[in-house]
Amino acid sequence: MSFTLTLRHESGAHSHLSACKLNYIDDRELRVIGDKGSYVSKTTDVQAQHIFAGKRPADDLATWGYEPESNWGTLRTSQGAERVPSEQGRYHDYYSAFAAAVMAGTPPPVTAETGARTLAILDAARQSAAEDRSI
Repeated sequence: MSFTLTLRHESGAHSHLSACKLNYIDDRELRVIGDKGSYVSKTTDVQAQHIFAGKRPADDLATWGYEPESNWGTLRTSQGAERVPSEQGRYHDYYSAFAAAVMAGTPPPVTAETGARTLAILDAARQSAAEDRSI
């Protein structure tokens, strides 16, 4: 399965997102490329791994969401390459902010409009994969 998605921004700029499982059946790679360098990580989301293992942030927040050193990504710039530790994964911040918004009657951290736009992007990715074309 593969997909390519082009996002056109109101400013006229555009972004490309692509993913492919071809030749990556048991692998995952996150690759970000910019005009001053790139960053590559070859592991899955440590928070998802923890959740599937039955762990929760409340069990031990001090160790939650940190990648082991063996999973650190590589940052490449004109100065060379270096392994970079990931920031702590913070799924729990969203849920805390959502609970606070509900209790205070204030807007949630993610609006329904933003959620709907995210779903539209996911639908476009599925359509791109099914039709083998860029959406």
